[in-house]
Amino acid sequence: MSTQATRERTCSTTVLAIAAAVSVAFGCGPELAVSNFRSHYQARTKVVAIAPLANDSANPEGAAAGQVVRDAIFHELIMHRSKYTVTIQNIAETDRRIHDSGMSDSSASRLGGIELCSMTGADAVMKGSVTRYVKLGAGNTFADYSDALFGLVTSEVRVEVTILDRTDGMVVFRHHIEKSGDLIHEREVLLNKVGSALAEKFPYRK
Repeated sequence: MSTQATRERTCSTTVLAIAAAVSVAFGCGPELAVSNFRSHYQARTKVVAIAPLANDSANPEGAAAGQVVRDAIFHELIMHRSKYTVTIQNIAETDRRIHDSGMSDSSASRLGGIELCSMTGADAVMKGSVTRYVKLGAGNTFADYSDALFGLVTSEVRVEVTILDRTDGMVVFRHHIEKSGDLIHEREVLLNKVGSALAEKFPYRK
């Protein structure tokens, strides 16, 4: 092989390696946190619950946004349930079990994986938080009433989630997603995009 061909091959390999690293860094693939997920954790998991999302943003409205995102994640997972090896617990059932335990949504969102799984009766639980929920007007300034009146407001939302196993509390999957869009006219559309993006990474696939 010529020196030029060797250099081209080396360069190509390096580019592919960098591309793979960038893909992982920006969440372009399933972000499994354990190497034995398929053989160990997935094999023993039958039911996954979705816990209420915590609001870790600076905006009090992040709590309501988290509920919409949670509903959207559940909806997307149910729509594609034939692709998964697990059953998704209905969030109405999850909420009933949480409230029957005397726990509020906000308090439950702060519990650990083993506690949540015990409370909901699930084998694994998806939990997480809204870490950013910002309204922006034209020019990326914070929105005021006039921006809202003329439809110039967009929002940025960032959600981080993990899935934890019931038996050992291990984090088996983690993912974060950021989206921006029209907060005033298409709030549901924006938050549904977050739910859809997270559902696409759901690791319990056949």
